[in-house]
Amino acid sequence: MNFLGYERPDGQVGIRNYVGVVSVMDNCNSVTRAIANAVQEAVPVTTLFVRGQLGRDLEIAYDTIAGLACNPNLSGIVLVGLEPVTTEEVAKRIRPSGKPLEIVNIQLCGGTIEAIAAGTRHAARMVREASRQPRTEQPLSKLTIGVECGGSDTTSGVASNPSIGVVADRIVEAGGRVIISETSEFFGAEHVFAERAINDQVGQEFLDAILGFEKEVMSRGLDLRGANPSKDNIRGGLTTIEEKALGAMVKAGTSPLVGVLEYGKRPEKPGMHFMATPAPAVESLTGLASGGCQMILFSTGVGNPIGSMVGTTVKVSGNRNTVVGFADNIDFDVSPVLESGETVSEAGTRLFHFAVEVASGALTTSEVLDVRETAISRFEPSM
Repeated sequence: MNFLGYERPDGQVGIRNYVGVVSVMDNCNSVTRAIANAVQEAVPVTTLFVRGQLGRDLEIAYDTIAGLACNPNLSGIVLVGLEPVTTEEVAKRIRPSGKPLEIVNIQLCGGTIEAIAAGTRHAARMVREASRQPRTEQPLSKLTIGVECGGSDTTSGVASNPSIGVVADRIVEAGGRVIISETSEFFGAEHVFAERAINDQVGQEFLDAILGFEKEVMSRGLDLRGANPSKDNIRGGLTTIEEKALGAMVKAGTSPLVGVLEYGKRPEKPGMHFMATPAPAVESLTGLASGGCQMILFSTGVGNPIGSMVGTTVKVSGNRNTVVGFADNIDFDVSPVLESGETVSEAGTRLFHFAVEVASGALTTSEVLDVRETAISRFEPSM
């Protein structure tokens, strides 16, 4: 089976053809949004902080902003910065993608009005050019899929997460890439997932990521049980951190773990990978989109509406009450697994075909309603 996508200069394939208007730092966001609001098919990719960030934290911010810009769902980039030096730090990371790049520096433009005018002209031209590009038939090996969960409940681990796992296995079998994230979601069951590693080195890298973060949290005097499961998880029937972890990991299907990625990094080879991200959805979705995910399959039990601005997000639920009562934000219903005897394999196969439709252009609820956000994780204080 193939999908219809947009070829990019670096060999990647997008499932959307947006022009990205990308902020270099937080004080550029108002200009970025104004440009995107003025031009159809332009999307704002905003950020917080950057100015005043230090060391590795700053490098992660630069890399992640550039990673979002290099996501194949964006056909071209209008990069909005305050001044040339910092803007160039991001621009030089985008240029190897080969996609069109225009730069707007607010100080050099003489203020926000002129910057908005310049950026709007760039974005409008890019959108017109992008609109001439047709979708072409592409193999599933060109897909990088993120798997995520939020607002989990008892139905997540037995219906929506394993259905997503079926899709994950199909993508890996076809030569594509799958990324599962959320470091804290593995607490208590990390040893089970580590057994899936292709070798001892990958298994140890995975354990180091999970146990290192667990140790860091506990060193601050925090009780993991106070936040994981979260209050909405508990309301949905999840009782322990181990129960939540065992249900969460099945989103990755049954494929071997071939790689461990730092936040926002792109996988270099096919197969199933783990990315070290925080559990909150927007930060995790941002890391996945920066890592090249064109699509993110997002399981939700009690309901979580948010999607990624760059990585097309598909909301999947196995809770009939949520499918009905939260219908405006749900894309795919796998509640028949619990309600009418459908097997996980059958639900996963239905979801797989729906995912291919989305990859070929079918819109999701978060896109139609513009329920999308971007937030890059912080790891250090600002100066």
